[in-house]
Amino acid sequence: MQLTADHAEWGRLDVTLDDLGCGRSWEAIHRVRGVELTCPECGGQVRPRLSKLETRHFYHRAKPPTCSLANESLEHHLLKLELVTSARAAGFQAELEVAAPTGEWRADVMVFNPDGSRLMALEAQLSPITAQDIAARTRLYERDGVRVCWFGFRPRPWVGTVPTLLVQAPEERGQEWRVTAGLARLSPQLVSWSPTGAALSDAVSWMLTGRIVPHEPLSGAKRVTDEGNWYDWAEGWTRSWNDRWRSWWTTPAYAALDADSARKEAQARRLQQAQQEAEARQRVIREKQKATKKAAKDRAYAAFWSRTGLDQQRWKYFRAIAELYFGRNLVFGAPDPRYGDGRPVFERTGPDGRQWTLAGVACPDPRRLRAWAEELPLLVCSHHEVDTLADRAWAPFQVYVLNPHTGETDHARIPPATISP
Repeated sequence: MQLTADHAEWGRLDVTLDDLGCGRSWEAIHRVRGVELTCPECGGQVRPRLSKLETRHFYHRAKPPTCSLANESLEHHLLKLELVTSARAAGFQAELEVAAPTGEWRADVMVFNPDGSRLMALEAQLSPITAQDIAARTRLYERDGVRVCWFGFRPRPWVGTVPTLLVQAPEERGQEWRVTAGLARLSPQLVSWSPTGAALSDAVSWMLTGRIVPHEPLSGAKRVTDEGNWYDWAEGWTRSWNDRWRSWWTTPAYAALDADSARKEAQARRLQQAQQEAEARQRVIREKQKATKKAAKDRAYAAFWSRTGLDQQRWKYFRAIAELYFGRNLVFGAPDPRYGDGRPVFERTGPDGRQWTLAGVACPDPRRLRAWAEELPLLVCSHHEVDTLADRAWAPFQVYVLNPHTGETDHARIPPATISP
């Protein structure tokens, strides 16, 4: 069932038009001897006739196996007929089987602008085709400044990878063709897309007049989901998690809202990334500061062990003797230059032991004594240190000897030395 033919003098004949597109009537060619008509694609001879449903069409006298027009199915012809009828009903000039001057493409239906330039191709794609091939054909149209929409009846791997509408033919006379997939609207909360239906004639009119445009969701609401179903809408009938319907027909307002939402999301991501980078820099700074403090602390401990001649094990004995001697819960801080590189001694007080009170200084460097030595008890490891402190005392000092080697304990009050340090 072919809808176009060529005449040597009249040009292209289109049986969907009352004047056949060339100023002739159907009666001028139907059952008229001497009218020679050829196929626009293969050049073979074709003749006009009526189907059982009184549908006008052309048929090949000898059906060529390689002619796509001769081998198109009834579904294909009926869909093309509906597309061209819908375009014309929307007020546009539309022609069937329009080929590019280079022959690189041939549109099932070509819709023209008022100035005669090509506006949009409407393609009935019912035969199998790969997503790569249909993308290449779409690029050819785009290269030539022609918009395109591909129409089909059922899911295919290419569906939704290019501007697509799936449609359903009427089951009974008087019913209209319907769009079953390809139209989507954005929810008021801008959180999801959902599919919507329409009459095919309305959808064709909307796309030709710019009331709907192909749009690939940009914002976080990229998945088009059926109501109450969080699966990707296309997955429900492609039965594949990999088949993703990417390009939807929607209103320019929805597309603009989606683009604005995507911009805000991108800005929020940039701000979040900047914040994370700032936090990362702060972490690096803190880690460096922590490492610097640790290195300084390690140096202070190394100097402390070297000066006092103690090691970790002897220090444990010293600390145990101090707690036993004073009968208090003591905590020893790190070597502190504020206390002559000695280790400040704190007493834990309070019901939960969280209150620390400075109670003395352990093993300070006698050369670095300051005013605090007049007020705080000094804890040392031997009487030799007592003698050294006595030589440098400028005021009375309270000194406790806690010998970790012998376990000996003693208490001394050192008077001021004759020569002040």
